[in-house]
Amino acid sequence: MLFVPILMQTALLAIEAGEVIERRMTMFATGAPEAPAEAMLMVGEKFLQASLSMGRASALLAQGVSPDAVVLDTIGDYRSAVGENRRRLA
Repeated sequence: MLFVPILMQTALLAIEAGEVIERRMTMFATGAPEAPAEAMLMVGEKFLQASLSMGRASALLAQGVSPDAVVLDTIGDYRSAVGENRRRLA
């Protein structure tokens, strides 16, 4: 079972996502000119990432990959997306 790696990766995802949330909320609160575009991007990327992750998870499960490994892979996909946002918003 991959409980500990899943727990660690989930904790890292939460910390990294918190940084992105902080940067976005600061942008929105200060009325930055790019805030409306960021809000639209933020909503759109949620749907895109969810559909990509569900498709990938389904394919992995169909190939016989263990559910634990699929969860870990999905967390990795989300961490990558969050990492891209962290770099873009830095």
